[in-house]
Amino acid sequence: MKKINMESELAKQYMLTTIWYKGMQLVEITPDNVARVEAMIQNDSTYLNTGNKMHGPDHNGKGGSTAYWMCRLRDYISCAQTDIKTYKEIIANAVAAIDRDNSTHLNADGVGRDEITARICDIPVEKLLNYLKDPHGTKYELLDIIAKKTGATIKPRENKSFASKFCHYACFYLFEGMDEQDNYSIYDSILKNALPLYIDYYGIDIKKQELKDYAVYSETIEKIINAAGNQISKNGFDHLLWYYYKGRIKAS
Repeated sequence: MKKINMESELAKQYMLTTIWYKGMQLVEITPDNVARVEAMIQNDSTYLNTGNKMHGPDHNGKGGSTAYWMCRLRDYISCAQTDIKTYKEIIANAVAAIDRDNSTHLNADGVGRDEITARICDIPVEKLLNYLKDPHGTKYELLDIIAKKTGATIKPRENKSFASKFCHYACFYLFEGMDEQDNYSIYDSILKNALPLYIDYYGIDIKKQELKDYAVYSETIEKIINAAGNQISKNGFDHLLWYYYKGRIKAS
């Protein structure tokens, strides 16, 4: 029992720090908290393959991680390749990987993966890069193109969460080591429901219903990060709030 007690005491120094506000505990937006969450995610077997750049398709040519296919896209673009068949194959596999790794259920309407792949492939590569590099200047048009309702005859779907993840992961791997790597926040229902806590705490003039608009959602996250001292990335913010609140706030 002494060993168990000792371990429990030691564990306290690794807990995420929080602040009390209006009877609730809010996880603090600090680099230390982000680092702890990043370490936990990177050691969680559920997410190991998602970020594994070497996790390619199986011997049947199926599967492959988000990281693998986004790195293939980066290499295709950096080498100025022009083979359209290869490009379409990479985009199709990147779409499938993000959908699979994030359980966004694109094919719930029967057409999601194919239709969204076609939309992305219809965008000239240089224009796609411009969309990714300059979301503010292009008014998040790429996200709107990907997210708009599908043409399914039965239960067509809007796919805003998937669209944000495609843009996020494309930037994360295409612009590795550059400021543009952190251009897109992930649109997630847990985060969307947690943001009002910080909007209230920091006195930001945004109404909850406005967060349905991705531009408002993304720019609100930027304002919260700035109010907290501007010490963490949007990627770190996404992971921190998602990890802390996923068992505390109901997704919707």
